[in-house]
Amino acid sequence: MNMELGKEQNNLACYTLLVDLLWEVRKLIDSPNTDITWSNYRSVEEVLSACDTYIERLNENDKSVVTELELLFAPTGSLQEISISSGWSNEYIGLSSRFDDIVGCN
Repeated sequence: MNMELGKEQNNLACYTLLVDLLWEVRKLIDSPNTDITWSNYRSVEEVLSACDTYIERLNENDKSVVTELELLFAPTGSLQEISISSGWSNEYIGLSSRFDDIVGCN
């Protein structure tokens, strides 16, 4: 039973780190310089709304969101395309590395 509790607490800590990471991503996207041309999104508002939804779902401990985030952070995924087009690809590399580390903590 203690192992289950420990795993649940670890998952919650990981979700908190993912929420913090998504807030950083959201801040970078919420810029007049954001170019979503090569992403799967139709507007900056749509990307921001998606970030808000991911944050909300993580706060509700929705495990399925992690798989969706793995696609979002994947090489040539929408976030990488947005970062390249918008001039923050170096920041993206750091964010995606942190994402991989956080997801690996489960």
